[in-house]
Amino acid sequence: MSFETRTRARRAITSVIVGLLGVGILGIAPLAHADDLNDKKKDKQSQINSNRQTIKKNQDALDAIEAKLDASRKALTAAQTTLADKQKAVTAAKAIDTRLAAELAAAQKVQADKETELAAAKQAVTDGEAALAAQRDQIGVIAQTTAQQNTTLLSLSILFTDFDAADINDRLQWASTVFTANEHAMEVLQAMQQQLVADQAAAQAAEKAAADAAAVAKTKREAAAAHLTETKKAEAEAQAAKTALDTQVTDNQKAEADAQAALKAAKDEDAKLQADLKAIEAQIQAEIKAAGNKSPNVAPPSTGAFFYRPVPGGIGSGFGMRYHPILHYVRMHWGVDMHASCGTPIRAAASGYVKAAHWNGGYGNMIRLDHGRIGGVYYGTAYGHLSRYAVSAGQYVTRGQIIGYVGTTGLSTGCHLHFEVYKNGGAVNPAPYLAGS
Repeated sequence: MSFETRTRARRAITSVIVGLLGVGILGIAPLAHADDLNDKKKDKQSQINSNRQTIKKNQDALDAIEAKLDASRKALTAAQTTLADKQKAVTAAKAIDTRLAAELAAAQKVQADKETELAAAKQAVTDGEAALAAQRDQIGVIAQTTAQQNTTLLSLSILFTDFDAADINDRLQWASTVFTANEHAMEVLQAMQQQLVADQAAAQAAEKAAADAAAVAKTKREAAAAHLTETKKAEAEAQAAKTALDTQVTDNQKAEADAQAALKAAKDEDAKLQADLKAIEAQIQAEIKAAGNKSPNVAPPSTGAFFYRPVPGGIGSGFGMRYHPILHYVRMHWGVDMHASCGTPIRAAASGYVKAAHWNGGYGNMIRLDHGRIGGVYYGTAYGHLSRYAVSAGQYVTRGQIIGYVGTTGLSTGCHLHFEVYKNGGAVNPAPYLAGS
């Protein structure tokens, strides 16, 4: 899933959470004094309060879904990385297989050439041995013939035997030929013996070379076979990684679908509550308009701040659009956050009636005051994230009276006071109404 898609899903989910938590916000506007509107507003607030546990369950469910989505995305990313690594391993292994196969083929060719050379050398030795034996037989025949004819004695006897000149000449020529032939046969024999020794040495060298080539080919063959096993293992791991990735994709899609379903249900409920509250606010505005100057009117202070400062600390986060530190998206901040440690007393900004002192979603423990008409304008104030109350609904309080104590309840990152001002039913920036702001 892309970063943009994840961000959009997170914003959609968290927007529902804040919508659910803030369903009571629109009810902060000061109520008109008509009993029927008070009753309607009170009934609606009771309905919202009774729905608080359901809203909390929805929030918890959305939080769980968001956590599951995050875990699924992380697992999906890890599976994608693992698959990529395994696929790289398979590619590298196959490249090694190709190289080893080429080396094996070369070694096998060398082995075949050496075996051919060995066969030729052995054949030369065999042929040499046969030729040597034949030459020896020939010399034996010559020697035997010479001995039988005693050519040496014959050469001497021709001087003492009564032969004619022609006969003597024939006998001398024959004896010379015999001796000459015998000498040549011996030379041939010696040469053949020398050649045979050389052929035998060549055959031994060829045999060793063939054995070495066979050993190299065997080593290459074993290496190729062993690495093929590694390649198959890498392929199996890559397939397992792909299967895991597919599973993560499926799980992520299911989590997204679950989140969308929960989102729709939460939006539907929130839309209904908001519609009801808007109708009531419209009635309140109509009542304010109808009351005109009939309602009691208090003069604004002639000197000093319009409203008493609820706590002595300065403003940390102002009125307007801001990035929410918990919900992690930009939304409207309908008041100001004032610095104060937990337990600091909170004082009423002006005299008026306590319209509510109860838990109100993201505001946590909250107090709402209705100050009535001041200088011809209806004003109300709200105080959020209290640790505890010092007043109760329906009670009349005076300007500067302690009404509660600072806390960090609701959607809060730490101890502080969230302060709001309502003018004729609409939220306005509180800062201009406070001294030193």
